[in-house]
Amino acid sequence: MSDRVQLHDLFFTPFLTEAQIQTRVAEIGQELSEVYRDQRPVFLVMLKGAFVFATDLVRCFAGDAEVSFVRTQSYAGTTSTQEIKLILGPEPAEVHDRHIIIIEDIVDSGYTMHNFLPVLQAQAPRSVKLVTLLFKPDMLKKEVPIDYVGFSIPPKFVVGYGLDYNGLGRNLREIYQLAE
Repeated sequence: MSDRVQLHDLFFTPFLTEAQIQTRVAEIGQELSEVYRDQRPVFLVMLKGAFVFATDLVRCFAGDAEVSFVRTQSYAGTTSTQEIKLILGPEPAEVHDRHIIIIEDIVDSGYTMHNFLPVLQAQAPRSVKLVTLLFKPDMLKKEVPIDYVGFSIPPKFVVGYGLDYNGLGRNLREIYQLAE
């Protein structure tokens, strides 16, 4: 893990190691495997940030499953906005009467899920569970039901393992926080 990385004009310092992340992802994958044994859930991946987490989590799932994608936009620079744009949504046939496991990279303000969950519920899934790699409880503005949390973290801006700063940093294997 690098001592410090620069993305555009900002510097970031180490926060979570690759080993810490992989251990927790495997634990969540095992829990989901037990809960959804013989259920064939649909993993609904929130793009772009959750793609790395989703890849590892789905590979840790020991059963049949399908994967679909949703893309929303809610960040301007390092700040979450209250405006959520749905750019790509799931097909109704992928959701109706199915067990849905939403895979999210981070829940901070809660606005994305607060706005997206009613859209998803309108398609009549059998059940919906939310898995997030990172949760910032101190930043939460809208209550959302989170069923599985990888790590609860302080309200610092983070990058790596799929999360970016203006397009950079998604490829980092670790998670870094904004340097003070």
